[in-house]
Amino acid sequence: MNMKSSTIFLSVLLVLSFKLTAQIPNSGFEDWTNFGNYEDPTFWGSTNFSSSGPFYAVTKSDDHWPLSVGSYSVRIENNTSLNPDYSARGYLATGTPPPGPDFVITGHPSSLTGYYKFSPQNGDTMLIQIQLYKNGLSVAYGEFSSAAPTSGWSGFNIPVSSYSEADSASIFISAYYADDFNAIPHGNSVLYVDNLNFDNLITSVSETTFTEKACSIHPIPASDFIFLDVDIGMDCEYMINIYHVNGNLVKSETIKQNQRKIDIRSIDPGVYFVEMKSGERRVKQRLIIQR
Repeated sequence: MNMKSSTIFLSVLLVLSFKLTAQIPNSGFEDWTNFGNYEDPTFWGSTNFSSSGPFYAVTKSDDHWPLSVGSYSVRIENNTSLNPDYSARGYLATGTPPPGPDFVITGHPSSLTGYYKFSPQNGDTMLIQIQLYKNGLSVAYGEFSSAAPTSGWSGFNIPVSSYSEADSASIFISAYYADDFNAIPHGNSVLYVDNLNFDNLITSVSETTFTEKACSIHPIPASDFIFLDVDIGMDCEYMINIYHVNGNLVKSETIKQNQRKIDIRSIDPGVYFVEMKSGERRVKQRLIIQR
């Protein structure tokens, strides 16, 4: 696939993703409602209501993915020192827990997708559930759970069971295996989630070619190496992170200012996102690898 066709493909996918995402309220956790001492993502309910502070299980984070979509994600954390109280539990659900037919859907979604990062403790297992309803009755269900550490943003796709029709849905997320309301977390595990969607991962990759001459890469497409054009205003050292379009970090390297050549021979062909960071400065550019 050449650069032009890749750009067209990504543009079409982005439009489709945004259209589908609109069914899931606040699917990118961009909107938050203040409740005095804490915030909850708008339309979502959490265990924050049971806490008097200073610990709140669900918080807003500016660590998000994809970088070019939105500004925030949701961070969900357990605190076992508060067990068995609900304030110990990193728990988030659409509407008001327990889950029910919380929001209207159209069409026939077959899966729930999104991105997550997970830092488990003491054998905790994170959990994401999707349930579909028709006339108030459950008609389909899907679940994703994992106890594996996932330090970089990773995409997930949760197939839902076969069904004929559905008119509404609910989503439940927890940083422990909250398969029932009596379950409690085993460790102070932390889960990040962002950009939920039906059927397709949101894979927006900005066509950024920087307005400031801070740093850019060439050639695009590339095969074995990329070369950097770095403005002298950058610090002496800066970080290069290369992410696959699905959110996985595939290469991270600290670069000296006089270094201009990056070896990408170990990275598979595909579409990537290059992030260059120096102090508080951060610039981004799309990369296509072809061989």
